[in-house]
Amino acid sequence: MPRYITNSILISLLAEYKVRHIVLSSGSRNIPFVSAVETDERFACYSVVDERNAAFFALGISQLLNEPVAIACTSGTAASNYLTGVTEAFYAHAPLIVLTFDRSPYLLNQIETQKIDQPSIFQGAVKKSVQLPLIKDEDDIWYCQRLINEALIALRQHRDGPVHINIPLIGTQNTLVEESVHKDIAEQVNVIDYIAQDDVSKFKKYAEMLRKKKALLVMGQMGPLPEADKAVIRKFCNLYHIPVLADNLSNFRCDEMIFSEGVIKALNSKTVSGYIPDVIISFGANFQERIKDLFREYRDKISHWSIEPEGVVRDVFKCQNALFECSPHVFFSRMNDYAGENYSSAYLDKWKTLKGALAMPPMPFSSFYVVQEFSKMIPADSILHTAILNATRLTQFFELDPSITCFSNVNAFGIDGCLPTFMGHAAVTDRLAFLLIGDLSFFYGMNAAAIKHRKNNIRILVLNNGGGAEFHIMPDSNAIPTIDWHIGCAHEMSVKGWIESMGYEYMTAENKEELKAVLPEFVSAKHDRPVVLEVFTKMKEDGELTLSVYRALEKCIMPILEG
Repeated sequence: MPRYITNSILISLLAEYKVRHIVLSSGSRNIPFVSAVETDERFACYSVVDERNAAFFALGISQLLNEPVAIACTSGTAASNYLTGVTEAFYAHAPLIVLTFDRSPYLLNQIETQKIDQPSIFQGAVKKSVQLPLIKDEDDIWYCQRLINEALIALRQHRDGPVHINIPLIGTQNTLVEESVHKDIAEQVNVIDYIAQDDVSKFKKYAEMLRKKKALLVMGQMGPLPEADKAVIRKFCNLYHIPVLADNLSNFRCDEMIFSEGVIKALNSKTVSGYIPDVIISFGANFQERIKDLFREYRDKISHWSIEPEGVVRDVFKCQNALFECSPHVFFSRMNDYAGENYSSAYLDKWKTLKGALAMPPMPFSSFYVVQEFSKMIPADSILHTAILNATRLTQFFELDPSITCFSNVNAFGIDGCLPTFMGHAAVTDRLAFLLIGDLSFFYGMNAAAIKHRKNNIRILVLNNGGGAEFHIMPDSNAIPTIDWHIGCAHEMSVKGWIESMGYEYMTAENKEELKAVLPEFVSAKHDRPVVLEVFTKMKEDGELTLSVYRALEKCIMPILEG
């Protein structure tokens, strides 16, 4: 990697965001930056040696021109001297870009000259502060660009104010940025366009873009959506013929929906190449890691538009170039208003053909089989909470009744909160409330079953396979002879004693016949106390079956891919 690639990225993005004025203070750490911008005709540079005066001087330029102005200094107390001017700019709502050059973060508190804790200097006096990475690989380049975009978007987002970008560098030799390097970076730099909800002209521009693009809508976890929101999303997908990758956690259905779990598991980094969109539009909370992984490999071919009511950059595919700060309702309503006619359905049809080719294979008694049968039996208008990992994953292979409201703690993705979160759901509704949970997750938070605010609507299905089947799905896990000791945590425990001591009704099943007999009673509303069904399977067999299902789904789509 070129030594001063960070400077090239920074300079290119400053120019793209129409920053024209830079106030420079002398020093060694910022020499590569200064030597580049002082000869760049896109910038007007001003020399003010004293950083305190430099900040106020820049404030004056910014206020008179109503433009963003950058200030740049070396490391150490030079950066500290900006504080008074930056504080004034913060309360005056002036868009200053504070560029503080720094030594390597590895040297903090190591008795190095001019190395102080620069990222924290302006806390409380800037709208946003970012520290750029030391660039070693392509991911660092992506991260560097993302952080600069975040800072420059925040500069004028909602109300103007200063932002801080701390730039650590190694060494000060070879001060001039090679022209060829700078040119290459300038051509590749990624700008994230910020679209406020009242910027009608930009909504029109992006609606026009969709006329010529293959677009894909990816929906993450959503709470129950208002009917008005569902209506505008369905209209959008129908007008533009856009396929929707989503699962049960989206709590949404439409004719263009491609139920994602099976499809995404059937594809791999090579076979997905024929399904790569030009544009991914995303909104909602977290979604499948697999979707992110597959499309990230083709990020150089994809534009990502994120709908974020909070206006936060969510560059999950590492190719974001548009940030819509608005509610989903506003976004889809605007895009519907500006839609044209006669959009091609070829891309949507291609995904539908892929989806139609999938067929779940016959399954022996296992956690997968239990979830398959349970999914058919959940009554309409129920609540379903699935614990993280296996319980949530397996449920997404089966399309539930649309009236069932689905939840899972997939955002922080911790094992600890599944049971108590569900107990909270059940406590404030009269609807039947179901929890699908693995044994380790249950034992982790089992004291939540004793929360006294429990009602007769509670139904808990515990998948007890004697440990963590998750670790038998991971590549090469079986090559570890001790996998079940402290990783898979094999055990022979049951929830029966604890649950019965809490006054729950307890049921159990260990084979297909017993499951078939007990499921109708388990899902029935006719119980005068909460109910737990514990189903016993085998950990290793559960893991191996899950992998075999993935392979079977891959085979389903091969005739389409080869045809």
